[in-house]
Amino acid sequence: MKGYIKGKSIILTDSLPENIKDGDEVEVSFSVIPKPKYSFPTFKLGIKDEYLKREKIYQ
Repeated sequence: MKGYIKGKSIILTDSLPENIKDGDEVEVSFSVIPKPKYSFPTFKLGIKDEYLKREKIYQ
């Protein structure tokens, strides 16, 4: 069964099996699904600190 975490709750993407009722005790296990690797190189974009200075912007 798959789902995702939102805040401190787990949102299931599939419906529960019909044999599970309110009050039933279940065992839950977690596994993190790795994010897909891109077939091309990626990098984080950033802004140099010097370009955040007002004097540099209005030159």
